[in-house]
Amino acid sequence: MIPVLTSQSAPRRTATSVTAVCAAIVILLFFAGCVHTAKRDSVSWDESQHLYSGWLSWLRGDFGYNPEVPPLVKMWDAIPLLHREIKQPAFTGDPFKKEGFVLGQRFLAANGIDRTLIPARIMASLLTVFLATLLFFCAGEMFGDKAALFALLLFCLDPNFLAHGAYVTTDIGASLTMLAAVYAFYRYVKRPTAARIITVGFAVGAAMTAKFTGVFIAPILCLIAAIDYWLSKDEARRVKSPSPRQLIAAIAIALVIGVGCIWTVYHFRYAARPGSLQLNPTSEQYLQNLTSPMTRRVLTTVGRLHLLPEAYIYGLADTKISAGDLPSYLFGRDYPGALHWYFPTAFLIKSTLPFLILFALTMVVVFRGRWQMRREIVFLTVPSIFIFLLSTSSNLGIGYRHLFPIFPMLYILIAGCAAHLVSRNPKFAYGFAALLLWQLITTVAARPGLLAYANEAWGGPSKTHLYLSDSNTDWGQQLRAVKNYLDTHPSQPCYFAYFAQGPVDFRDYGITCHVLPTGSALWTGLDTMRFGGDPNVSGTVLISDGVLAGADIPGKANLYAPFVSVRPDATIDRGVYVYRGQFRLGAPAAVEHVEAAREFLQQQNAIGAIREARIAMSLDSNNPQAHMVLGDALAATGDAKAAQSEYAAALQSSELDPVFQKGLLDQLQAKTGH
Repeated sequence: MIPVLTSQSAPRRTATSVTAVCAAIVILLFFAGCVHTAKRDSVSWDESQHLYSGWLSWLRGDFGYNPEVPPLVKMWDAIPLLHREIKQPAFTGDPFKKEGFVLGQRFLAANGIDRTLIPARIMASLLTVFLATLLFFCAGEMFGDKAALFALLLFCLDPNFLAHGAYVTTDIGASLTMLAAVYAFYRYVKRPTAARIITVGFAVGAAMTAKFTGVFIAPILCLIAAIDYWLSKDEARRVKSPSPRQLIAAIAIALVIGVGCIWTVYHFRYAARPGSLQLNPTSEQYLQNLTSPMTRRVLTTVGRLHLLPEAYIYGLADTKISAGDLPSYLFGRDYPGALHWYFPTAFLIKSTLPFLILFALTMVVVFRGRWQMRREIVFLTVPSIFIFLLSTSSNLGIGYRHLFPIFPMLYILIAGCAAHLVSRNPKFAYGFAALLLWQLITTVAARPGLLAYANEAWGGPSKTHLYLSDSNTDWGQQLRAVKNYLDTHPSQPCYFAYFAQGPVDFRDYGITCHVLPTGSALWTGLDTMRFGGDPNVSGTVLISDGVLAGADIPGKANLYAPFVSVRPDATIDRGVYVYRGQFRLGAPAAVEHVEAAREFLQQQNAIGAIREARIAMSLDSNNPQAHMVLGDALAATGDAKAAQSEYAAALQSSELDPVFQKGLLDQLQAKTGH
């Protein structure tokens, strides 16, 4: 039977077609914006090792090179490399974190940075496009075409997603798979079928293999199911829901499929690495670093029974172990780990004001209880609240990007609320259009350098560094802009303290500055400049925001702390500060001599160690490590009294940071008997 279009259905179908065309145009423009970022920004901190890891997973089945994140997104991004001859750098045998960053840099340098990175970033941009598309369809099914287009426009004009959408990292993949799992479960609850629960299972598997926070999809779905069923028992406003037995069975089946997906991605092999390659440290050794006895016992048991692949267990452990190792920066201060108000603060600073206004309005409407979309509200708010509370309770505070999975769901909720309000009073449409225009203006005004976005209430992107650091402002992505600046402002010599030096080498981008010592450069073993005994430099000094803020070396030990009070002559891409003139770099200059003194001690050459330690102290008299290594050298010569004097001087040093140098403090106290 041929359907007959009525006078009402024809305009509706025309409106739907127009909406679809508009959505396609918006998504294409969004993709173009991501591609622009892919070509504009230099390689950021994590990208090289993620991309090399994805290639190793495909070609070698090696899941232990970079086990700190699951392989699914990394393998997706590495697909363009599969048709190429790739030069593989030799393994170093270092601990996995150091080896990951060192080999990632060598991998890109050996195979051509742009030729290798940009195709992978195009793949990452496609994931962001998939996220935008899924958001559109989800919003359309929940709230209709107009809401879907409004949600899509808000999302595609979000400066934070435009900034990160092209990067070879897992944040976008985690956002996509989390939304996919929630949306798939929503469709199952609406109409339970075997096909739909299988879809839920694969979406759950994707979430768990995109990022380790994906394991929390299980409790999220359980919470959603329980709340949805409880609300469905309200006879006055009955919402049909599957029975408890159906819901429990569905979630159980989805988890079984999800675990099957994990094993599939890891090639159905327990061992993390192929052949004779081993994890460093081993799983048994690394799991002992877990501070929670319960977590350690659970993961050890899971490993002993081979319930999950070894690399997956290792990565789960790493999320707990490494969280407390990274400092966070908030309002001009460094903190060990993250304060509980780190993410709420980052949320208020880096979210756009139109989003915050719309979000506040939506919450008012939801709590007033007059918006009768209970199921949709539950499915969109429960995951968002859960992830936000999880992030807030975490000890990891290095980026607003860790909140990304909540925003697609919140944009859908906001759009649904907007459609509801407009249906009650069409005049609301003018206000929502104005906020959408504001979203566009704030994003355009923030270019270039969207990564450092902060909203107008906090002074905009040029002020973000006053409140936040690390991937909120500086992820090492400014090297093309630095090269362009130096070409147009020639000055020799120049000196560069680059935040990502080690995972990246700025010399690979043709920047010929001297490499100033930084924590990451020293840790990865990249060569840094030799000062000798002269700490004075003249010319142009470049310092990354991450270095200056202490994300590199935090607290009192920050080698470049004196520059905090110096106004830069210029700022490059909102993340690299330019200083011209003559400067005394005593603390950076002392580093090479402290390291040389330690090497002499290892060679049992106490005289050489004493000489180098005294040079270090002449360059930076308050350096506690110089005092300690001098004390060790004096002790090796049998001069215990002089050694104790140096240990005491180290303990009294104004540069000794008891928070960030606790290990050094413990050593000194042990040596002095305090």
